[in-house]
Amino acid sequence: MADWRQRISDISKTKGDSAPESAKRAGMGCLIGLIVAAAILTLVMAVGLFTSGHLVIGGITLLFSFASIATVMALAWPHRPKPL
Repeated sequence: MADWRQRISDISKTKGDSAPESAKRAGMGCLIGLIVAAAILTLVMAVGLFTSGHLVIGGITLLFSFASIATVMALAWPHRPKPL
C-alpha cells in the first residue's frame, strides 16, 4: 500500500510533460469517456426535441452533439511526436 501511495505522490508532484505515459493515457481515456457520454446524451436530447416539434433548439443541440463527436475523434486519433 505504501508503494501505491508513493506512486500517486510522485505523479502528483510532476509537471504535465514529465508524467508517466500510463497516467497520460488514463487521463485521456477519462476525458474521452466523459465527452462520449455528453455526446450520446445530447444526441438523445436532439432526437427528442425534433420529435416534439422544436426544430431550432433541436438543430442547435444536434450541432453540439456533432461537435462533441468530432472532439472525441480528434482526441482519439493517434498523435505522433515530432522527431528531433
